[in-house]
Amino acid sequence: MKKIAIILSFVILNTTFFSCSQDDLLEAENRNSLSAQNFWKTQRDAEAGIYSGYSSLQFNGVLGSTAVLALALQSEAGRVGNIGRRSESLEFDNALVNTTNQDIFRQWEDLYKIVFRANAVLANVPNIEMDETVKREILGEAYFLRGIAMFWLATNFNNGAVPYPIVLPQNLEETRFPIEERNVVFNQIIEDLTMAQTNLRGRLNWSNEKQEGRATWGAATSILGKVYLYEENFTRAAEEFKKVIDSGEYELVNDIAQNFNEEGEFNSESIFEVQFFINNPISGGNFGDGEGNNTNESTLRPTSWQRQGGGFGFLFSTHFTSSLYRNEVIDPNLPINQTPVTIYDEGYKPNASDADNAPFILSSDRTTSVRSNASIAFEDDGSLYYGQSTREVFTRVLSRAQVKKFANHTLEAEPRNSGINERVIRLADVYLMYAEALLRGQGNAAIPEALTYINRVRQRSGLITLEALFAGVATSPIILNTFSNLKPDSGDTPVEAQAKIDEITAINDALDPTLKIPAQALTADNIVLHLFNKERPAEFAWEGRGICWQDLRRRPGGPAARFIELGEVLYAPTTLDIADFEILPEFVENNLQDFQFRKVNFGPEDLYYPLPSQEIIQNPLLNN
Repeated sequence: MKKIAIILSFVILNTTFFSCSQDDLLEAENRNSLSAQNFWKTQRDAEAGIYSGYSSLQFNGVLGSTAVLALALQSEAGRVGNIGRRSESLEFDNALVNTTNQDIFRQWEDLYKIVFRANAVLANVPNIEMDETVKREILGEAYFLRGIAMFWLATNFNNGAVPYPIVLPQNLEETRFPIEERNVVFNQIIEDLTMAQTNLRGRLNWSNEKQEGRATWGAATSILGKVYLYEENFTRAAEEFKKVIDSGEYELVNDIAQNFNEEGEFNSESIFEVQFFINNPISGGNFGDGEGNNTNESTLRPTSWQRQGGGFGFLFSTHFTSSLYRNEVIDPNLPINQTPVTIYDEGYKPNASDADNAPFILSSDRTTSVRSNASIAFEDDGSLYYGQSTREVFTRVLSRAQVKKFANHTLEAEPRNSGINERVIRLADVYLMYAEALLRGQGNAAIPEALTYINRVRQRSGLITLEALFAGVATSPIILNTFSNLKPDSGDTPVEAQAKIDEITAINDALDPTLKIPAQALTADNIVLHLFNKERPAEFAWEGRGICWQDLRRRPGGPAARFIELGEVLYAPTTLDIADFEILPEFVENNLQDFQFRKVNFGPEDLYYPLPSQEIIQNPLLNN
């Protein structure tokens, strides 16, 4: 639960929000009652300054409102939904992003606001007479905020060649910075995060101060490791990740769903997350922007993503992701899978009495993984989704599943305001990145240690070990989870049972290769490809700030090949138990496909956003 609001009720002069080249916003700071001359005097001022940096993380172009929509649409997990008011989203979905796209400009502008505010702290706090430990930690937090903002900018814009302000501007001209080469940018990111790591030594958490949400040594070290991994410095990446693992500060939560709801905020798995609150439940306003005259620190993410429960439905799950979750192989011998699952059958009514609903509340063996159930709702899976059974009411709209992550799906409807925090990085991510760094740096020699951490993530969700998965699975679980009527049961005669087995086998043989689970060698290369194709997309779909998009870009073979591969798979718009599901001839005329346009349009220029046209116009140094 929330411990402290880290948002200012005022905006200080040196941290007023403007991007590094906006004349009109620069002028706005003169209307503040505070000035640089009467601020930055006390420890309280220093704390207020760093809080303003955290406030920027809620902005619409960072993690607030619909900020993460564009990044989800660029991965294999997301496809565009209702585009009535989101024409920008269609550009991302089709890989035709224009330089005038307001979403990319909003990201650019809001991320540079974080940089500006961090620079204000770094320029002024050293001169304040205050507790030296507090000063050191605040400076470490500022380095962290600048480093992570620049990491997000460099991994999303212009092949990583972007301006990197490291001084505080004193006038309009000084807010204009030239492009830095990519290697310069990443070297500075590493320097900033290393400074953050050094200054935050010993700061493992903020729980005693009840100020969860502030950066820690673990957050700085984890993001530093991620930067090294993205730069393919696998040795240094593994070293940083192992520091986090060995710190003893973090452990996987038993229930993965606690990483995606409000009740599980700041749990033992969370390394860094951005806070949101419902402190001003209004019907309109600047959602995800806790400043100004009409402050609101909530997020529009679930309202904009959900189609059922009163949302706008701007994003749907891809058919690939729906299939990926239903095809996970669970281990019936694990305790987590031995507790029966409650199924709400057709006829269940949310407002009926317990006695009337009793015949429709059933108990069943688990057939899909725990992380599947925590991440997604399938049409007809029998779960409760916004108070109604998916077997009774399910909004399909050409999508057989809907997203549960970061949604208030246990309520009867999605509220206008959501206070669910955005998790930026958690221990499961560190585990899988550590395994990747080992395998890519050391090859087959690293397999035993890498498997240890991959299997921890898998078995937390009730899945078989990777060794068992690589031994092959005769019948893909998606077949049994789709055609439950074809499962042999005690009432079948031997002939009937064999007929069902033969039909299941025929359907399984006709599956697209992306869904088959054949035996394969347990090599470093094969495990790395599994991490990119299956493990990480299932663990982190729609999560963080573009985790799956960044993974797709880093994937061996690149996103273009993956979009083509997945875009060739045909899907039928059917229910789970009523009609056939995958690529069967009688449904070809009604087939659905992922990435119809993206697979054709995507090219090297789509690996990064272009520089926003608004910034090029206002900053002549970007043209040099």
